[in-house]
Amino acid sequence: MARNTTFDLPRFHFEHTLWLNETKFTEQEIDFFAHLLQEMRAFLPVKEMEPDFGETLTHFEREFDHFKRTITGIQADIRDQEGIIADVIKQPTTKFNEEIRESQSYLREKMSFFHDNYRKLKTEFKLFVAKDPEKHIDVPAEVNEADV
Repeated sequence: MARNTTFDLPRFHFEHTLWLNETKFTEQEIDFFAHLLQEMRAFLPVKEMEPDFGETLTHFEREFDHFKRTITGIQADIRDQEGIIADVIKQPTTKFNEEIRESQSYLREKMSFFHDNYRKLKTEFKLFVAKDPEKHIDVPAEVNEADV
């Protein structure tokens, strides 16, 4: 493979591999979180929930759907860039290509925003799940043994 010290194609390929693996992992994590939300809806008494608790569940469901769509777009962008780099590598002489460098810079920035936004959502979700669900549900103070 032709190598240009100013234009490091193998490093770009490594970044793409890393990003694709990260997005696949994040997809799996989001699936797990979405399943947890479904479990919460199924097992917590919906009628007795505070309205904001149900709204929060819906908020997280929408956010996770948004991130799944974002991941699909990012993965497509990375694969497109990989194709362009593969075409350049096939050339008998690899020449500096400012368009590839700009695209790579754009992908780095996009991944940085993705990491930051997903980290914030994940932290918010973990804090929400860590709360005692009974704080959001009106549980009768007294329970008769006959009711149990």
